[in-house]
Amino acid sequence: MPDAPPPGPGPAPSRGWAPHVPAVLAALALLLGLQLLGTLLVDALGLPVPGAVVGLVALLAVGARFPGVAARAEPAAAPLLRHLQLLFVPPGVGALTQLPVLARSAGPLALAVVGSFAAGLLVAGLVLQRALRRREREGGARR
Repeated sequence: MPDAPPPGPGPAPSRGWAPHVPAVLAALALLLGLQLLGTLLVDALGLPVPGAVVGLVALLAVGARFPGVAARAEPAAAPLLRHLQLLFVPPGVGALTQLPVLARSAGPLALAVVGSFAAGLLVAGLVLQRALRRREREGGARR
């Protein structure tokens, strides 16, 4: 009778990739591939959004249809999200180097920030009111 492998911690379970490919490298390849796809789509279609945003939407769409794909991105996504604050340093430095431009555009920027906040608050309030009314109607119909 062959000996069973010893119990205890062993190699990490495979996420569907070849065993010789580390999960983090495969996850980074997936994320960078989707970012490349997004950039190509933006360039081809002339979309007014960054390619990385289109890549994230593609990841969301593919992950909703095939949940295993989202799980494969996790080994690279978790460390990136854990250190997300470091990714804000370059845009912060860029904003500081452009202070004169920001000062000239302070009015429109403030209007955009306040307006988008107010619009989001209004939409959230309307959605909440509808959800509460629907729950109230459905609760009364069940009795």
